[in-house]
Amino acid sequence: VLVSLVGPPGKITREKKGELRLRRAILLLLCLCLILPAAGCGMGYKADGEFTYLLPGNLNSLDPQTASGAAAQLVIGSLFEGLCRIDSEGEVVPGVAERWESRNNDTEFTFHLRRDAQWSDGSPVTAQDFLFAIQRALQPETGTPAVDDLFAIQGARAIYHGEAGMEALGVTVEDGHTLVFRLEKSVPDFPALTAAMHYMPCSQSYFEESLGHYGLSSQYLLTNGPFALASVYAWDTDSGERKVSLVRSSTYRGEEQVQPSSVTYLIDYDSAWIQDPVATLTAGEADVLQVTEQEARAAEEAGCGILTLEDAVTGLLLNPQSEKLESVYLREVLFKTLDRQDLLSRREDASQAQGIMAACITYGGEPYYQEGAAAYPQQDDSVTQGLSGLLDGLDLEDMPSVTVICPDDAESVNVANGFLVAWNSQLGTAFNIEPLPQDELQRRVAAGEYEAALYTLRAGGTTPYAVLKSFESHASPALLNSAAYDEALHSLTFDLASYQSLEQRLLEEYVFYPLFQDVTYYAMNPKVRGIRICPDGSVDLTAARKRG
Repeated sequence: VLVSLVGPPGKITREKKGELRLRRAILLLLCLCLILPAAGCGMGYKADGEFTYLLPGNLNSLDPQTASGAAAQLVIGSLFEGLCRIDSEGEVVPGVAERWESRNNDTEFTFHLRRDAQWSDGSPVTAQDFLFAIQRALQPETGTPAVDDLFAIQGARAIYHGEAGMEALGVTVEDGHTLVFRLEKSVPDFPALTAAMHYMPCSQSYFEESLGHYGLSSQYLLTNGPFALASVYAWDTDSGERKVSLVRSSTYRGEEQVQPSSVTYLIDYDSAWIQDPVATLTAGEADVLQVTEQEARAAEEAGCGILTLEDAVTGLLLNPQSEKLESVYLREVLFKTLDRQDLLSRREDASQAQGIMAACITYGGEPYYQEGAAAYPQQDDSVTQGLSGLLDGLDLEDMPSVTVICPDDAESVNVANGFLVAWNSQLGTAFNIEPLPQDELQRRVAAGEYEAALYTLRAGGTTPYAVLKSFESHASPALLNSAAYDEALHSLTFDLASYQSLEQRLLEEYVFYPLFQDVTYYAMNPKVRGIRICPDGSVDLTAARKRG
């Protein structure tokens, strides 16, 4: 908006002086209106800040082709960049690949790499580095975990199982900056798969010079991400002092400029920091933490920024490794005697889950579930009619009494009580609940020390594969230990029918009964803005700023 301060020529009268003052006042007011909102959003938050993140566990490797676990994924996401990234909205965005296109009904993808992409030693990142990384991961002796995400590529499955040579791999380096993938069948979401760790590049010459030490210490790691290791001593493994220290990479040329000067990933820290996240954030001991809904409210009142992700489904988790619930038939009885409508009514403003896939999960750019889909066991009270015969076959006199662990907030206890109401009325057995603090509940599930739990399953990505692999025997926590399910997962062909078939197999294991679409909350240090949390579990600190 422009306000003219120039009137017609001639003598400046008292009236004109008054008009001039009025116009100047209007202009000043308009300027303030424009400046103040911007100041409220960003004034005082500056680049070059130092940030701290608390890792959920220890690290054994920072080699993208061999590392596993949430802690490694978080650090590797700062140190490396794949062809694509998943942003905070769940969209696939450029990584090293500045653009890509698909052909032949999404069976062939061509990725065009940034020509200025560099390794941390200043050497260029090339298409060959991505090919070598994939070839490494497909050699069983490498020990790549969850290698199934590579099996969408033509020939990859046969190579991994020793049924074909590496020449059968459907990956072609057209030139130093162009990489072509030919797939076994149509996979519209293939670019999202390339954001995974196992697709991240590896320099063959550097790897071979490392003589077996690659990724096992900060002395033997070449990276290409927005951050680099601070020194050869950046990965401190001394007990009580364990951490990884990163600095802004001087060689990174990504989509945006890296704002922080350093990031410290702490492995060893006071357990009280997790138990009281609001105090930890306001004291500046950490810059972002996952919190419960109740903690998010308290954090917001304390001035913390709040981030949310629609990446979770909460429901009833049964432990197949528990002696009481190792029978799939008993688990089926517990699921099919639940009163779903009563359970849904026990949470205010609850959003019903259509199945195990969270709202962030898509296929071909569309929500995974069609409107009205119901991918969960249906209530069937007649399942109790054959219960006595079932119990006889299991050498049991009565239905086993099961204890449900749940978060110790009133709403969760109310939902868990709903399980007991349904079971006590249908099965004539006394069931119990055990409310626990969130960190203790997570520990019990991770250790397998539970029979049943009101549990929040987080997607860990934006593809159905990300959710389905959560039930693999080697996943952490181990939600299911089934060789048959593992074999089916390893046979996945990444098309919609294959996803739906594996989901149905999982439903028939009666391990997880989905109830509520849920949100994951994160809170930021009140002096911090710009941190982004992504549905694949990564924390993007690239744009993070801090107030002095």
